[in-house]
Amino acid sequence: MKTRLMILILAFLFISVTAFSQNRPIIIDHSCCDITKVSDNWVEQAKSDFRLAYGHTSHGSQIVTGMSLLNNLPGSVHTYNKGDGSLYLNDASLLAGDLGNPDRTTWATRTRTMLNNNTQNINMVMWSWCGQVDGSQSDIQTYLNLMNQLESEFPNIKFIYMTGHLNGTGVNGNVNQRNEQIRTFCRDNNKILFDFADIESYDPDGKYFLDKGANDACDYNGGNWADEWCAANPGKCNSCGCAHSKCLNCQQKGKAFWWMMARVAGWSGVTDVGDVETQSKVLEINPNPVSESAEISFNNPISGFVSLKLYDMLGREVMTVFEGDKEIGEIKIQMNTSQLIDGIYYLKIKDKSKIFVKH
Repeated sequence: MKTRLMILILAFLFISVTAFSQNRPIIIDHSCCDITKVSDNWVEQAKSDFRLAYGHTSHGSQIVTGMSLLNNLPGSVHTYNKGDGSLYLNDASLLAGDLGNPDRTTWATRTRTMLNNNTQNINMVMWSWCGQVDGSQSDIQTYLNLMNQLESEFPNIKFIYMTGHLNGTGVNGNVNQRNEQIRTFCRDNNKILFDFADIESYDPDGKYFLDKGANDACDYNGGNWADEWCAANPGKCNSCGCAHSKCLNCQQKGKAFWWMMARVAGWSGVTDVGDVETQSKVLEINPNPVSESAEISFNNPISGFVSLKLYDMLGREVMTVFEGDKEIGEIKIQMNTSQLIDGIYYLKIKDKSKIFVKH
């Protein structure tokens, strides 16, 4: 009788974080606010990897206010400026002003000056708007060009792009059109975007308010979405002073910040096995279940050592399918399972770098 095996993926492809970040954009929006889906391991990795300088004025402080809510929780992993084991955040002291204050270019000069004398070992830079996104298409292109130029000059620094806050003019208003200009550039050029405007366009249940004239205070044509959500969800909203807005807005942005940090540290954003199985095309086994042999195919993002091993349900290694060097690109490897008994097995794939689930 032919052997019948079911092969599951135990540990997904180990690849370099750098290869990931260059291959696709990281967009942080309203869907990135549930930090219970983010592994503490990735948060710890981000705190270890990055030292952030953030330039902002009042609207940009909403992110830091939201971060402080998490920072002050007993036993929180989402900590900053608490010494060893926490994220280093230079909050608007190294980088004064914002993306439109005192003008639309000084921020870039200040960034360059700081990085050319990088005494604080900053390796991540983020700037926010404070209303000035409501400019011309040329104004926003100036911002995008300056950011892109800084990335070229300082390739080892992570630069975070950002959209500007809502002002009540809706989907067809200039602010949304300029924010769309930023989003399109970031998607097309594999940038990291903190979508400030998108986060305040939705309540935590995903109800959309931009088409209802939502503004930065969470007001919309029918009321205030933050007040309404908090009233309907007692115990889920914090109390804080949130510049120009409601505390729930700051709360959401603080959570989205840590989602972003985990993504930049290497997390894929895939939040459960179901997501991996439906969204990930890194690895395929055909056929599966297996009778006597199967073909394993996957996209190898970096050249170098690759190991594929098969384990039984007790975690015992039963077969080394392949070990050796492979080049970048699509890899196909034949696996002979004719000597194995019926059962469920796990396939582990790794290289010498970090854990990463590519989707």
